[in-house]
Amino acid sequence: MTSGINTREMILEILLQINEEGEHSHIAIRNALSKYQFLPKQERAFITRVCEGTLEYRILIDYIINSFSKIPVDKMKAPIREILRSAIYQMKFMDRVPDSAVCNEAVKLAQKKGFYNLKPFVNGVLRTAARQMNELEYPSREENLVRYLSDRYSMPEELAGWKITARKLPKKCLQISSGKNR
Repeated sequence: MTSGINTREMILEILLQINEEGEHSHIAIRNALSKYQFLPKQERAFITRVCEGTLEYRILIDYIINSFSKIPVDKMKAPIREILRSAIYQMKFMDRVPDSAVCNEAVKLAQKKGFYNLKPFVNGVLRTAARQMNELEYPSREENLVRYLSDRYSMPEELAGWKITARKLPKKCLQISSGKNR
């Protein structure tokens, strides 16, 4: 943050435009970066990576947040939800950013956006996630394969179900064509 621009605040604004206002991700990111062309290449890359990664892994990130929060993600205020999502993404997928720095920046951003009373909530969810993320249990693969694939690999349940069906389909076709289906 050497340029005086709060990159995490920019990330929050971009994510809110995408998830709350329906802006296409590539357009929202491009518009934000074109407004701040003077930003160093490294900061521009950081903003792009966090925004795109947070969107790409949203299902997995929401599962992680829900595992450590008493309030479900879909019931949270939009800015808090996006602050937590981008912070969890950084903690899970970006090794160069220390977890403590991610937590501190998220808490500062929540306060800056007028959610002073939610600072302990943001801090608690993120610090707990930082400590326990590696021990997080995902849905059982044997009990519910669709849910497991959806949560673990961040794909919509419909797509996970389709992948399972498509994988079984060729075997079924072979059985039918060889006459073994009778």
